[in-house]
Amino acid sequence: MSDVNIKAGKDIVAEELTVLRRSVNWTQCASCIDVERSIDAYPFIVQARNSEGELIGYVSAFSDEVLITIIGELLVHPIYQRRGIGTALLKKVARRYPGIPIQAYSLSDSLSFFTRQGYTSSEQIRQVVLDNKIPINEPVVTWATG
Repeated sequence: MSDVNIKAGKDIVAEELTVLRRSVNWTQCASCIDVERSIDAYPFIVQARNSEGELIGYVSAFSDEVLITIIGELLVHPIYQRRGIGTALLKKVARRYPGIPIQAYSLSDSLSFFTRQGYTSSEQIRQVVLDNKIPINEPVVTWATG
């Protein structure tokens, strides 16, 4: 991972985040305007770039800095997965908000990643109601702070 630069900051172009999202087959909010709004909305963003400066990892988070920190997105380009980049991104969030429980809405294919990081799955499925009024069930992964 020595050829990867991980740093906090919002100096990300919407198009490059859109490319990263597509690399993991996530096309939600695909327009660049929505991506720019998302980048602006999160107070804490960490990015990972390869030696050529390409965006290969991204995490966004916000916190009330007392009770909860929520991960908005955690993405690592498939070519760079299983190299510790996702772990490094999460550690930056934990260092920024020390001692505050971290919660992430996990897709089923990322549950094993969060479990390896020491996260524990909640015992119940929470219903999430979207603006289209259709409730969906999603597993919620919450940091076990002991």
